[in-house]
Amino acid sequence: MLLSFGEVQEPHEIVNIAYAFAQQKQSQWFNGELPIDPVMRVVSMLEQQAQQLKADGVKNIQIKILEGTDRDGDKVINVWGMGTIIKLKGNLKLEKGE
Repeated sequence: MLLSFGEVQEPHEIVNIAYAFAQQKQSQWFNGELPIDPVMRVVSMLEQQAQQLKADGVKNIQIKILEGTDRDGDKVINVWGMGTIIKLKGNLKLEKGE
């Protein structure tokens, strides 16, 4: 599976646009540090969407982290992700595990 936070140089076609969301209470991470667990969950969700579409990867992944409150009024971190699902053209298919 190919994951890219920018453009992919290999010839490819766009399959779809993927979106993902994760939320974590602020008390579960240290103030001022990147909330890595919800970020990794969002990236994993984008990757799963590509796998469901039998695509080769996700390019131009964008992550936005916003503070907010949940329904109970507790402070949370909202992590939004978006990426472009792609299929590589020609003989450039990636083998599982590469």
